[in-house]
Parts: sequence; structure tokens; C-alpha cells
Amino acid sequence: MDQLILTDPATAQEWQYLRLAVDAVQEAGLFEQVESVKAIWKAQQSGEAKPPGALIRTMYRNVLRVAACILVLAGGAAVFKYSTTSSTGLYNKYYTSYTLNANRGVAAPNAMEEAYNNKNWAAVIMLFNAAPEKNNKLYFLAGMADMELKRYDEAVGKFEQVLAANLQSGEDYFQDEAEYYLAMSCLARNDVNEAIPLLEKIKANKNHLFHETVSKMSSLDLRIAQYRSHK
Repeated sequence: MDQLILTDPATAQEWQYLRLAVDAVQEAGLFEQVESVKAIWKAQQSGEAKPPGALIRTMYRNVLRVAACILVLAGGAAVFKYSTTSSTGLYNKYYTSYTLNANRGVAAPNAMEEAYNNKNWAAVIMLFNAAPEKNNKLYFLAGMADMELKRYDEAVGKFEQVLAANLQSGEDYFQDEAEYYLAMSCLARNDVNEAIPLLEKIKANKNHLFHETVSKMSSLDLRIAQYRSHK
């Protein structure tokens, strides 16, 4: 974590927020102590005060207890977050199946589209392999079938083919879908370095189909997963 804080701006920023929160809690605790001192001082004026030495010792002990509790909680939270954050965990949290009709509706679905809608992933792959001509839709649907079958390496190859075809033609047919699910495939196979640039690109584009989904991902979680993938 020390290395992440020193080398990664996003992690350093979140650590700074945590420190500010700790400072705020400490300040609130000290404010309460000052109010207690004020009340005791007023009582002293009426002859009901406690000895000053006992008051100071009580304040000191209470401040130490508050500080110790904060440090234990903050340290425990940091250790727990580090130990439970991983690329596969992020994949499981954010992955959702792609519904063809909801996103790319068609009037008369062909055999491959029908197999996809019926979640017959093996048939989708078979029909893709048998297709004499393949376009972006076929590559994308076959890539999604690979993902559902947990064949992430094969899925990555097909999504990359979609992006390469669009780069060559200047079109954007299934571009957003291929970018997002390529990033998710990379997370699934613990290739965080490949996933992060794609996710950052999606997050920066408010018009991207998956901008809202990616915006919910924690930059700190991604950096921790990236760091752990090299351990």
C-alpha cells in the first residue's frame, strides 16, 4: 500500500481523503473535550469543580482512546480492502450478460442470433465457425459466447478483431460493446494492465454505451488489482 500511495495519484488522493476523515473525527473529539472543559470551568466558578490535574489526565486518556480506535479501524479497513480486491472479483461484480434484442434489435434474427438469444453458446460458436463471411456482429456474438463458456482468451481475440475492423474501415459497428467486454475479458484472465486503458477510455466518454457502468468502478480497486496481479 505504501508503494501504491507513492506511485499512483488516484490511490494517493483516496488516502488523503481517508486522512482528512480521520482528522475530522479527531477534531470533533477534541471539540467535545473543549466543551467538557468549558462546562467544568463553569462548575468551578460555582465551587463544584474537579481538580485540574484529574481533568487533564481524563482528557488525555480519552483523546488517546479515540486516536487508537481510529487507527485500528482505518488500518483494518485498508488490510481488508487489499485482501479482498482482485481482478476476478471486479469481473464478477461488474460483468453482465449482453442481451442482443435490448441493445441491437433485429427484425428477423438469423440462426446464430436465435442460438445466442436461447443461450446455446456451443451452437453460436459452431455457427460462427461455419459462416462463410464474418462481420463485426458475428465476431462479437461469438466472443460473448466464449465469455459465457469462460474461454476468455478466445473472447479477447474476437473482440480485438471487431476493434481492428473498425479501425481499418473508420466505422464503429459494435465498437462500444467490443471495448467494454474486451476489458471485462482481460479482468477475467487477470490481465489488468490491458483492461485499465480501455476502462479509462470508456469512463472519459460520456456518450459510450457503458460509461455509466464503468463510472461506478473504483479507481483504487483497479489499482489494487493491478498491483496484486504482479505479485
